[in-house]
Parts: sequence; C-alpha cells; structure tokens
Amino acid sequence: MVETKKQKKKAKSSAGDAARRQERRFATLGTFIARPVAILGMVGSLVLGAGVFGLWLLDPPFVYASYLVAAGGLILGVALWFGQPPESAVAIGDAGIAVEDGRDVNRLHWYAIKSLRVVGGRLEAQGGGKIVRFTLGANPGAAAWAIKEAAERIPQVVDIAKAVMDTLPPPEAKAGQLASVDNDQVAGHRCAATNKLITMEDDARLCSRCGQIYEKSGVPAQCVSCQLELSGHTLRA
Repeated sequence: MVETKKQKKKAKSSAGDAARRQERRFATLGTFIARPVAILGMVGSLVLGAGVFGLWLLDPPFVYASYLVAAGGLILGVALWFGQPPESAVAIGDAGIAVEDGRDVNRLHWYAIKSLRVVGGRLEAQGGGKIVRFTLGANPGAAAWAIKEAAERIPQVVDIAKAVMDTLPPPEAKAGQLASVDNDQVAGHRCAATNKLITMEDDARLCSRCGQIYEKSGVPAQCVSCQLELSGHTLRA
C-alpha cells in the first residue's frame, strides 16, 4: 500500500502541471425561433388559412384559393427551413470558443481572438482570418459564459454593450455540461516560443489563461500572448 502511494506521488511529480483542458458544452435550444422567422411563419399561416377557407369552405371556391394554399405552404416551408440556427451546440472553456454544427467543430482559441462582439443577434469571435459565431437567443447560457471567460482571459478584446449583457442569464458555476476537451488536436502546431514542431499531444503544454501552445521543453517564463507567469499555470492537451 505504501509503495502504491509512492508510485502515485512520483507519477504526479513527473507529470508536472498535469491538469488537462476542460470546457462547458451548451446544447442549442430546440424551441428557439428568431423574430423575423416567427413573423414569416405567422404570415405563411394566415395565407395558408385563407387559402384553405377559400378552397374548401366557400361555395363556390374562391378562384385564387389554390394559389394561396401553395404560397402559404411555401412560406411556412421557408420559415421552417431557416428557423433553426445552424449550430447544434457551443463549447466554452480552456480551448476557447467552439461551435458545433452537427458534423464539424469550428474553434477559435483565446489567444487568437482579436475581437468579441455581437453582430446581428449573434456573438461573434474573430481573429487570424477566422470567425466563430453563434446565435444569442438560441444559446444564452453559452453567450453568458463566453463573455465571462473572455473578460477574465482576454478582456482587451471584449466589446459587448450593457444592453446585451442585461438580456443574458448569469454565468452560473453549474452551467452547461463540463467535460474534457477531446476534439482539438494540438499535435502539428509549433511552439509559440521556440517554433519547434509538436509531434505528440503529450509533448504540448498550454497557457492556462489564453491557451497559447508550447512544446514542453520550451515553455517560457511568461506566456508570449497574455504574459501570464507559466510556472505552475500550464495545461496538457
């Protein structure tokens, strides 16, 4: 039993800062409908209803009733097609902001984000020629958590109006589903300090604040992106 404890202690010591990255996953609200789409759906329903009334309830039928039925059905179809936001889930955590669309994951690390703002009802993170965005109304919990995390990690890029903040729920500690980051490959990146290629995930160490990537033998005293003292403040991929 004593030997087992020694082995555990040795393993922990050799691993150094062995904590791995975590993130919170927020599923998109299935009941969300954007206001323009809701209005379009209401118009489609009225047109369809008028067509049904004129075609099957009036005697004789209204001459253009069949066209109203077709137009109403088309409008409703368009509303249903565009009614749901493209993202199926949003993840916020040590690996930045990630948006899932059911097949792929579009991710932007904190260190790469140069602006975080609301554009057209969506929270938009931009940097390095890449944009990651998701719908505020369909993911209010994710938006609140993303703004909270960004304010703590990269406050200089946050540009969110107070009026928008007031519409979001508080970023509760138990919000979302906490899990390890498992869909963000670090191997293939180069160390931000030495430019050395990282060939294996276990050879990487990441800044615990901004997620900047380093090769474990070339971790500098301070993060080159956010100037965090890295001794004891790095994560494993």
